[in-house]
Amino acid sequence: MKETGCVVSVKDDAAVVAMPRSKECESCGACLVAGEGKEVVLLARNDANAETGDMVEVEIAHGRVVAAAFIVYVIPLILTIVGFLVGSAMVEGDPNSRLPIVLAVVFLVASFAGVWLYDVRLRRTERREAVVTRVLSPEELDEGKHIKRVRLGG
Repeated sequence: MKETGCVVSVKDDAAVVAMPRSKECESCGACLVAGEGKEVVLLARNDANAETGDMVEVEIAHGRVVAAAFIVYVIPLILTIVGFLVGSAMVEGDPNSRLPIVLAVVFLVASFAGVWLYDVRLRRTERREAVVTRVLSPEELDEGKHIKRVRLGG
């Protein structure tokens, strides 16, 4: 997804970019809502070496959303089933045993703990999901293809 915004501040290799809120913003979650909900602000890797006040194009990766959904929903489901099957194998299919259910719950809790630990590690090492890909030229701004500068809170 590509969006256009105004660089509010720059520090090291990161830029804070403000932009008008689009329809895609409702489902994305990469940005913080600012002002009266008409603008969003996001932290992006500054590959274009943009400076404060520059109008820029920002690319936000979609693939991470699918991978995150898989990790959060499918992995715990798979491990819960594995826990149940391991428990069933241990009691050799005894229908009166509670071990399969207990192991299913233990595996489910362990999967949530694993997902949480993975998330903590990822937040420390992950590159930002949004990237400033280029600074827009004055000609592009004059042609009206892109938004005007955004002033937060007003």
